[in-house]
Amino acid sequence: MNVIIFGATGGIGKWAVKYALQSGYHVTAYVRNAQKITQTDAHLTVIQGDIYDQQKMTKALSGQDAVVWCVGIPMKKSYQKMESLEGHKVLIQAMEANQVKRLVDWGTPSVHFEQDKKSLITVVPGIMAGLLFPQAKKEMLAIAKVLQESNLDWTLVRFMAPQNTSYTGNVKVGFGDRKMKFSISREDIGAFMIKMLDSDTYIHSMSIIGS
Repeated sequence: MNVIIFGATGGIGKWAVKYALQSGYHVTAYVRNAQKITQTDAHLTVIQGDIYDQQKMTKALSGQDAVVWCVGIPMKKSYQKMESLEGHKVLIQAMEANQVKRLVDWGTPSVHFEQDKKSLITVVPGIMAGLLFPQAKKEMLAIAKVLQESNLDWTLVRFMAPQNTSYTGNVKVGFGDRKMKFSISREDIGAFMIKMLDSDTYIHSMSIIGS
């Protein structure tokens, strides 16, 4: 499988690259700064570019089988340009132009999904995000909307409190119907997102993961 990973140098993206390579995939890392990629692998290609460069994005998607999106959203009270949302719009056009269907993306439980059961993990994050990070929540909701309106085979992995802790391989998955801790290792998130590439269990779904 040929997989392109956006945000490949970030806290989650770097782990997605690691586990995609371990899975035997041919990985393309699409990054703003190629110098931040320190690992080398015969199956790793690095492309430097912006996520709102339509021409470069379309070219980068050529020959790909799947996309993993690990680009972060600013955790600030307010900000002007919604880069991740604009990047998603460009990405969807680029994927459609290349007939690439599979996308694994991320969000938080502040994005409501139809399967959600009322619980702490499905209610509290939305309230907190609305108070502390209203612009980020607005962008995240808008991204979820464009995915749902697309023709892609998307999966939106939701999590609450990513940590720079060790990999456990013990990821709990649910929709508010399963008890789990908000905190989860960034490495576990990256590994889980790659695992989704070989699964159709959560296509057109927004599972919540925790520890």
